[in-house]
Amino acid sequence: MSDRFQISRVFRADRGRVWQAWTDPAQFALWFGPRGSTCEVLSFDFRPSGYLHSRLDGADGSVMWGKNFYRSLEPPDRLVWEQSFSNAQGDIVPAPFPMPWPLRMLTTVTFEDEDGGTRVTLTWKPLDATPEEEASFASMMSSMNGGWIGTFDKLETFLAQGG
Repeated sequence: MSDRFQISRVFRADRGRVWQAWTDPAQFALWFGPRGSTCEVLSFDFRPSGYLHSRLDGADGSVMWGKNFYRSLEPPDRLVWEQSFSNAQGDIVPAPFPMPWPLRMLTTVTFEDEDGGTRVTLTWKPLDATPEEEASFASMMSSMNGGWIGTFDKLETFLAQGG
C-alpha cells in the first residue's frame, strides 16, 4: 500500500507563468478543481505560515471548503502546504464524506523546465493519520488521480487561452 499520491504533467508554458497560475488567487480560482467544479478564493495570504481558504462547488451541487497552510514557498520551483477540509469560517473539519480520512495532508508541488514547457508534479501524503485513515487514503488513489487529471486539464486550457 502506497503512503503517498503523486501525479505529474508537462504544460506548454514557461515555469514563471505556471507558477503564477498557482500563486495568484485570481488566476488560481479560474482553473482549480476537478472538471465541472468552480473555485472561489475566500482568503489568500501567500507567505510561509500564511494560508489559502477556498470554496469548491461541484458539478453535482456539492460544496466543499478547504484550507491550506503554506509551509514553504520557493519561487518558481516548489510549493509546500498542509491541506485540510474546512468549514465556511475556515475552521479545520473532518472530510465531508463517510470514510475515515486524514485531517491534514502534506502537499508538495514542484515546477521544472522540460521540453520547452514546465513539468508540474504534485504529491500528497497523509500527516499524523491513523492506520484506518491511511488505508482510506490508499484506497482512493484512483479517484484522486481522476480529480487531478480533470484539474490539470483545466489548468492546461487556462494556460493555452493566455490565462
